[in-house]
Amino acid sequence: MKKYILILGITVLLGGCRQMMLGFVDPPGSPEYKLGWEDGCDSGLSSEGGWDYKLMYGFKKRPEMAASDQYKQAWNEGFTYCRFSLAASKESHDFKGIGLGSGFE
Repeated sequence: MKKYILILGITVLLGGCRQMMLGFVDPPGSPEYKLGWEDGCDSGLSSEGGWDYKLMYGFKKRPEMAASDQYKQAWNEGFTYCRFSLAASKESHDFKGIGLGSGFE
């Protein structure tokens, strides 16, 4: 029983963490833009990843931001960037070619 509680605790702690490669991405712009990019990125990770990514990130699109063009644009950009970055890292099993330059070579 203690083993299952420990595994659950570790899962919960790691569930709030973004992938290391995406921790270096800080989109420029207004707070609305940054919020849209983060929500889109989480949705993209959920879309491309397995059940663990769906559990940790989920689909996020805030209805109260529907009138904001900046939020919508940033959501689309974040979704695309994170989805295809995760796909590239799964294919090559490293962080080369994910849009961060040569920082991970």
